Amino acid sequence: MKILKFLLIFLFFSFQAHTKELPRIDTKFYLGIYKSFDKFSAIASSPDYALIYHTETDSEKRNLGYFLGYNFYLNNFFIGAETNFQENIGKDQSIAGLNGSVTYEKMKEAKLKIGYNYDYFDFFIYLGGGDIDTTWTAYHSDPSKINNYYTRGIGLDYKMTDNFFLGLNFDETTFDIFYTESLYLEEVHKRSLRLRFGYLF
Repeated sequence: MKILKFLLIFLFFSFQAHTKELPRIDTKFYLGIYKSFDKFSAIASSPDYALIYHTETDSEKRNLGYFLGYNFYLNNFFIGAETNFQENIGKDQSIAGLNGSVTYEKMKEAKLKIGYNYDYFDFFIYLGGGDIDTTWTAYHSDPSKINNYYTRGIGLDYKMTDNFFLGLNFDETTFDIFYTESLYLEEVHKRSLRLRFGYLF
């Protein structure tokens, strides 16, 4: 009987000591809205034409978007996944030496995040991919979608209450657009600064 009591006491204290060593685990779903300040710039060339043109969005550069995500916390470190959608991105009203305007819109992205939590702040970096629709008014028969481009960025979220947070992130990517009718290849550089407001579940 004494041996049984001893074993029970030993197991109890062993369990208590082991419990203290377990990492802190937490999970968070979240969604929200962001205000994006977007800038596109591009240089384009064609083997059939001597003209090389440069373009940069000059309107519709401040836009609203929506995001949805999930974070898994292990002590102060976390990994996560996030997706976002943005209806408008930017428009170049006129391209010097060419016809029409180019509009970038309907952006959809998915990203993987890794970060560190300190007090009320989440610091993170991310890598992901996305799709964008484009329209060049002078060449409507050209392909209108850019698929599977890569994007990367850094961000910071500040937890205001148990359920609401503010965030800021900067992201950039480079991708190519080939216009089959005009035979121009655009090398596009996209940069975005996003102010986020979200809700934590």
